[in-house]
Amino acid sequence: MVQHGSDAGRDERTLLVRALKHLAKEQGVTYRALARRVRVSEPTVKRWLSTATLSLDRLEQLCRALGTSLFALARRAENAASSDVYTLTVAQERRLVRDAGLFYFFWMLTSGHELAAIRRRFRLDDATVRRYLTALHAMGILELRERDRFVLKISRDVRWNLDGPIDRLLVARSVPTFLRGRFRGEGEYFRFVVGALTMESALAFRAEFAALVERIFQRAVTTDALRVGARRTGTLVAFGPMDFSLREVIASAEHDE
Repeated sequence: MVQHGSDAGRDERTLLVRALKHLAKEQGVTYRALARRVRVSEPTVKRWLSTATLSLDRLEQLCRALGTSLFALARRAENAASSDVYTLTVAQERRLVRDAGLFYFFWMLTSGHELAAIRRRFRLDDATVRRYLTALHAMGILELRERDRFVLKISRDVRWNLDGPIDRLLVARSVPTFLRGRFRGEGEYFRFVVGALTMESALAFRAEFAALVERIFQRAVTTDALRVGARRTGTLVAFGPMDFSLREVIASAEHDE
């Protein structure tokens, strides 16, 4: 599970395209004018902005044509989306991490699954469902009504706090255990590479990784979440500078021997 949860169509690439279109409108730049700036046809620009066919390189082209950077566009998209995002309070996070069942129940509800489907998938009896709904009502997450009916009081786009109770639980406790795996089975993958990147390249790859992780997360909590045979699967993406060299690592290993 990753930090961000949102509706299936709200992946990062969609938000970036939406922000790009809004910027072009603000500047009074038509599709035709934008096409001339990047030296392609107007239908090509329209096809790019359909999101599904928009590559990161093309997105950077369009950013330059509008006098902005991919980083600035990402900030713009984040600010535009923030009004639709609900960030859990620290108290809410503390309550959720005390009860694994409640935690999963909460994420299934806010991911748009029907209560009946959640009940069947996790084999929850009436008393447990009522207990979970009552807890979420007390936390201000939903308004509980008669016969286990409820109304969510928060956005379905939920985030938790960086270095908050949930983040610490997942990172501090789950990641070390997760990394002890061998990642050699079918449906598993691990790759670690080291090289030099410019800041421009780093920002471009960061956006691409974020979009990929969001797609994985959305598949995990929506399409596949309640399917029989679905296996709990971890996804860890870490991307940043290395303040040590491979030579130092090798030298340290030789010293340990």
